[in-house]
Amino acid sequence: MTTPHSAAPERSVVDRTLSILGAFDRDNRTLTLSDISRRSGLPVATVHRIVNKLHGWGALERCADGGYSIGLRLWETAVLAPRSSAVVEAAQPHLVTLHGQTSAAATIAIRDGKESVCLSFVSGEPEVAATYGDPGRRVPLHATAVGLVLLAHAGAALQNEVCTAPLRAYTSATITDGAQLKQCLAKVRREGYAVVHGTLSPARGGFAIPVRDSRGMVVAAVGVVGPSEVVQPRRVAPHVRAAAAMIQRCVRSEGLRVTEVGA
Repeated sequence: MTTPHSAAPERSVVDRTLSILGAFDRDNRTLTLSDISRRSGLPVATVHRIVNKLHGWGALERCADGGYSIGLRLWETAVLAPRSSAVVEAAQPHLVTLHGQTSAAATIAIRDGKESVCLSFVSGEPEVAATYGDPGRRVPLHATAVGLVLLAHAGAALQNEVCTAPLRAYTSATITDGAQLKQCLAKVRREGYAVVHGTLSPARGGFAIPVRDSRGMVVAAVGVVGPSEVVQPRRVAPHVRAAAAMIQRCVRSEGLRVTEVGA
């Protein structure tokens, strides 16, 4: 029990960690260590120690400018709750429309390091969703259309790292040669879309287009997945572009900014 002459009880590690996470809000999405210290009421040394732990686990991400933002690992935990993020909720009706227009599964994904992370997946085929689209599902960037879009617009260091590392072959159509992958990424940037056939599972194709924030940075990829004969650029491109444009408008209205994750 605290007496009038005793020091206030020290806040527990859990309390301090929650105070650090609570320093972030809609108007303060990226914070420096000093910002976090000021907003949480904790010493900078304490903040530095706990932030390093949170960053190592993935609850916080280091931004290109040296600040910190909420990490994808924390989001992956949060999607277990019944409520989706504002961006996913905004994107969902456009994905539903896209699915109806193309008869293919519609998806939106973001990048985390060398993987794409599915935010939402709308499909009438449960087996397709199990392979491609459970929210939070991670797939190496080289294996899907959304992944190629995200990789094509990532930093040069990450592209070189992916292209020089062993590339897993999911099917005989998966790109496993680094030089070929570099050529594919250049084509994606030049043409503004990615199209694949049978690279993750046989007889399944994908088509994807980037979603950009207000600075023009690619923050997500929107695409469709379906039988190769259905996923043809001439057939699906207008619908995917329309959906991407609407979702992009939502992203910009939310003021989201790209976070450099894994270069």
